[in-house]
Amino acid sequence: MSVSIDEVCVYFSRLESLSSRLEMARMLGELLKGLSVPELAPVVYMVQGQLNPPFRGGEMGMSSKLVLRAVERAVSDASIPLSSRPEDLLGTLGDPGFLVEQVLEGRSGKSLPLLTVFEELCALSEHSGEGSQDGKVRALAGLFLSLSPLSGRFVARFVVGKLRLGVGDATIVDAMAQWQGGKQSKTSIERAYNLCSDLGRVATALGQEGMEGVNSLSPIPGFPIRMALCERLSSGEEIFDKIGVCAVESKYDGFRCQVHSDGSRVQVFSRNLEETTSMFPEIVEATRILFGNRSVIFEGEALGYNADTGGFHPFQVTITRKRKHNVLEKSLEIPLKALVFDLMYLDGESWLEKPFQKRRKRIEELFPVHAFAMDEHETAPAGVFGTSRLIVADHPSIIDQFFDEVLEEGFEGIIAKRQDGVYTAGSRNFNWIKLKRSYKETLSDTLDLVLIGYYAGKGQRTRLGIGAVLAAAYDPERDAFVSIARIGSGLTEENWIVLREMLHASEVPDRPRSVLSEIEPEYWVEPRYVVSVRADDITRSPQHMCGREGDGEGYALRFPRMVSQVRADKGPMDATTVSEVKTLFDRQRNLLARHRKPGNEEVVKKREE
Repeated sequence: MSVSIDEVCVYFSRLESLSSRLEMARMLGELLKGLSVPELAPVVYMVQGQLNPPFRGGEMGMSSKLVLRAVERAVSDASIPLSSRPEDLLGTLGDPGFLVEQVLEGRSGKSLPLLTVFEELCALSEHSGEGSQDGKVRALAGLFLSLSPLSGRFVARFVVGKLRLGVGDATIVDAMAQWQGGKQSKTSIERAYNLCSDLGRVATALGQEGMEGVNSLSPIPGFPIRMALCERLSSGEEIFDKIGVCAVESKYDGFRCQVHSDGSRVQVFSRNLEETTSMFPEIVEATRILFGNRSVIFEGEALGYNADTGGFHPFQVTITRKRKHNVLEKSLEIPLKALVFDLMYLDGESWLEKPFQKRRKRIEELFPVHAFAMDEHETAPAGVFGTSRLIVADHPSIIDQFFDEVLEEGFEGIIAKRQDGVYTAGSRNFNWIKLKRSYKETLSDTLDLVLIGYYAGKGQRTRLGIGAVLAAAYDPERDAFVSIARIGSGLTEENWIVLREMLHASEVPDRPRSVLSEIEPEYWVEPRYVVSVRADDITRSPQHMCGREGDGEGYALRFPRMVSQVRADKGPMDATTVSEVKTLFDRQRNLLARHRKPGNEEVVKKREE
């Protein structure tokens, strides 16, 4: 028997009332356990605020204004008596969900099957072209009138992208593990998710074949693999002590691309698993030519190539390639070249478990080692693909020497890789270690932080409508974003205005469930935008919740400033984690301790001031 949308929304209401992540996982696991196999993926996607796995897109893309129009039409069509205009009620309630719930109060609605409602929402999202907005309004008004008040609340929130359950992907994984018997299942479920980035697919496998179905999931083109991440160390000596003889690559500052081909279709996915195929026509075409009808998944860094100098453009130039329109013109202006650094799948076989040494050897057989040889009759390089520059270091001094060479070439730093290391999808460990200039030279580093709120401007910034933002790190243990800094500098006036428009569109009336902060900004926003932030130091703070344990102090940033606009290549869960903040703080403290040696008192005094 199929479950109704009302039954699902009862669970949503219970989830909304919970604050404990463990209780949320238990409640969601109970819901999943009662679903049929076809219902599992739709419910998982709805909890994620999507109609599809996130890498396929599928947000409803409807504004509160369109929902208001749908409510006004429903009120008119059904002659529903109201004490105030829907527009005035929305201003008072501040939430389209509460508006729809109040408008439908007293109407029983139908007990529609979940799948019927989900299919209607999918059809609604596909309205396009001339008259599409009117079509969406008409269809949504009809849907509202067929729902109960409670279901109306959550459907309205869903279509504007603000479901507000506070359930992140990690909590969904925990819920599946509880459904299947607990902690022993969690490792396998996480592995499956890391291999396909599709929790709906994992849930369906669980429903069909239990843990056996989950364990059978493997990489396949079209489903992005969650990218491996690096740990950080601060010298060649530390790296060598950790992993010994290692492969060392240049760390490039471009677009990290995961390229998939199933033999007929080529797709490109970004660092945060967004499909970016349309941005890279030259990579798509080169992949088709190179692999033909073979299947493959590989990773590389795409950089803007400067034909005049034979070198690469800085990221600020490369990022201008990220566009939806006039892509061909931009690709001619700034051609992209891809330096391949890992192989994950080839001809139906996963390469993730093979040692890096073997993966690298195969890469060099598939792609040109010496990238982009120039033809005397051409004004651009003959090839699109090359391999990342790599050496094998058997002594710490070789790592440091290569690091210095890479900096002289204008790149960010290096990545050292354990030669026998596997590709650990979705994980951060010491198989890969990055070393950047900032780790060697200063106590500060760039952190990628999630914006969780903002403040209206004061003084000269009043006209901008924004004066500062509240930023957070990501805590995977709690599946939450924890406050770490209030930031009011680093951007031009024009960029502050752009940022304010983005944040205004993501405003929510209350603190999002996935945010932990005792500091209250003037406006809360959904935690979706990531910015790079530099600070003088990391300090302990009684105000911020990053890294706080019990009644202790958290971590905060001293003199933070934004050094980028919103990162297009990173999602909220790609942000700097609490454990990384702790590591940076400990490294900073150790460096200060070394400065306290006799003769360094003045250095310490300046740092502490």
